[in-house]
Amino acid sequence: MRKTFIYGTIILVVILLMSFSYIIFKTVTKETLGVLLNLKKRYLLLTFLFLILYHTFDNLRLYILSRAVNLKYSLFYGYVMSFVNTFGATVTPAHVGGELAAVYMLLRKGASVHKVMSIVTMKTISGLFFFILGLPIFLWHLYRNPQQVIPVLQIFIGVVVVFGLAYVGGKILFQKSISRPSVKKIKEGLKRYIYYMKIFGYKRKGYFLGSILSSCGLYISFLLIAPALAKSFGRDEGFFELFLSQISLLYVIFMSPTPGGSGVGELGGLAVFAAFLEPFELGVFVILWRLISQYISALIGGVLFTLCLIKDLRR
Repeated sequence: MRKTFIYGTIILVVILLMSFSYIIFKTVTKETLGVLLNLKKRYLLLTFLFLILYHTFDNLRLYILSRAVNLKYSLFYGYVMSFVNTFGATVTPAHVGGELAAVYMLLRKGASVHKVMSIVTMKTISGLFFFILGLPIFLWHLYRNPQQVIPVLQIFIGVVVVFGLAYVGGKILFQKSISRPSVKKIKEGLKRYIYYMKIFGYKRKGYFLGSILSSCGLYISFLLIAPALAKSFGRDEGFFELFLSQISLLYVIFMSPTPGGSGVGELGGLAVFAAFLEPFELGVFVILWRLISQYISALIGGVLFTLCLIKDLRR
């Protein structure tokens, strides 16, 4: 896991340097500095409040699922986990590292592997519910505003093709033999895993519903960051339209093969937010939006993850 996160961080930094450099070169003018100096501070603060709300719902989702199987930890530790999970999700393709980080952080609390895996599985399923519920809205927005959504999908497809070819090439060049666990161990582990999954299905339905509502609150908070940031730029119109326009971005960012949707999020942001901002505002808006909505939390999570690793290695 550590090597995965290290390699992912290196790739993330490279892609960010490239995408941010492109945005600055294409959009930054003399007027851009004036925009930054005149940002409305109360709405900028509101974006950070939505970010805190995002982590609060993320904390609650895992906290509720953990309590369902009698795994207890403090709410403060839950916030630490949320930031660490964001780091893991940001340095891995399709945000899968968020689940890996959650497994590690929950195992630190002394829970069994099977219990932790059931919690993380239900966390993933509850998160998918929002994307299922949001699919009709995405299709409706695609029908009404194809000029916004189609460029985002084209960027996503292009990145998938490039990274898919790079992955296949890497597998051919660096193929390694993998030791396989015994069939007996797999069967025993699967039985215990299914046991905990049944607990959510038959005895803890209310807990699972709570995790679904928390997941919806999490993604809604994420989507509210951009409209609040637009208000700090003095854009009072189109709040709801701006909220909806991000649906396509949300899908491609969370499915992107690049770490944390890097590159896709930035270039897709240019395509989506162009309809709401002046050209000299657009680039700095996208950079601020990505920093606030993801990269600041990932940086904090990376520091916390490192501290947890150091503490565990000293034991």
